[in-house]
Amino acid sequence: MRYAPLTACAAALLLSQPSPISAQQPSSAPVRFDAAGAWTAFDRLLRENYGYRDRPGIDGDAILTAFAERARAAKTDKDFIDVLQLVARNFADPHFVVGPLDADDWSVVPTASDLFGVVDGARFMIEDVRAGGDAAAKGLRPDMAVVRIDGQSPRRAIEEVTGRAFTDLSAPQIAFAFNVALAGHRGRRRMVEVTDGGRRRRFELAATNDLADRIAGGPLLKVARRGSLGIIRINNSLGDQALIDQFGRALDTLSDTSALLIDLRDTPSGGNTSVARGIMGHFVDHELPYQKHVVPYEARVLGPTRTFMEYVAPFGRRYSGKVYVAGGHWTGSMGEGLMIGFDAIGATTMGTDMAHLLGALSNETIQASAARIDIGTEQLFTVAGLPRERFQPQVYVPRVERTPAGDPILAALRR
Repeated sequence: MRYAPLTACAAALLLSQPSPISAQQPSSAPVRFDAAGAWTAFDRLLRENYGYRDRPGIDGDAILTAFAERARAAKTDKDFIDVLQLVARNFADPHFVVGPLDADDWSVVPTASDLFGVVDGARFMIEDVRAGGDAAAKGLRPDMAVVRIDGQSPRRAIEEVTGRAFTDLSAPQIAFAFNVALAGHRGRRRMVEVTDGGRRRRFELAATNDLADRIAGGPLLKVARRGSLGIIRINNSLGDQALIDQFGRALDTLSDTSALLIDLRDTPSGGNTSVARGIMGHFVDHELPYQKHVVPYEARVLGPTRTFMEYVAPFGRRYSGKVYVAGGHWTGSMGEGLMIGFDAIGATTMGTDMAHLLGALSNETIQASAARIDIGTEQLFTVAGLPRERFQPQVYVPRVERTPAGDPILAALRR
């Protein structure tokens, strides 16, 4: 097992471009599978390195105990990897992904999702619908109650996602698994049945990774104007170094505007800090901190706590107007980093709760198995010390996805 923190990539990239999990190159020497040895390595990785092993509603020890015997009893490496995937989903962290992925696996969220659901008591509700996805095109809307997903009740679908009884799950585990179930299996069409104003309706939906693939094949950003307001929409491209130059060029075309909206509502697949700093650098005139890192491994294994602040420095032409930055349920990882970063350097942040991809990502190997693990090994905080996953935008807008009726963020700006 190796430990090599990489703040550059995000687990949700798995479905949109090659990654250590989805596009793993064959090894020159085949792995000799040993279930007991592989579980020991995996268990140690989580206990020593995983930054979010224990948090409200997530008992890491209990999760590992629940699956230990099942993993050790695995007869094949594929069966073992399937058990580790159940473990990962029980941690309710979109950044925690186990691969290699195959056609039987669930879609990776939020990259391959077009619905955001919430659990309200005994009701399973649609809270938001991703703009541009098949669910929006077919007419699914917020406040519809989900009664069947691919023929199963939401409770049964959640049990399939987690591999545990519904009554054994915490509220965060239930909420996360519900959203995984709504996203469906990789490459498969979905059937979602809802009640809408007392009427029961069924929707056959495209595989959610179709949307991810379509976005990946499109432009890195789009530019628009609304009077004196300039708008730059980032199209899930925060991991593409070419975005740095394209963002600078786009900003040049909007230099005469008095205000700018940087739209991060469609950045679910993370990215890297060099791209983020290449964007934020246009809005500072001296070095400023934008996020705080803590490395749990150092305190757990070595003793002293390791913490450091990350800074943004001036880069390119500086924009002098008012800056707004928008995010929502499909703002993940580096998109979330940009939200807290812009907040730190003085921009006005707008939107709703974000995707909560936890921590700075590392890609890990497991000895005696072909399993590849993506987990957050560095905890991330705002410069004021608030965990990134607890950050809320300054201007809170409960539902931010664009609809034919309008754009909630632009409406909030007009107000």
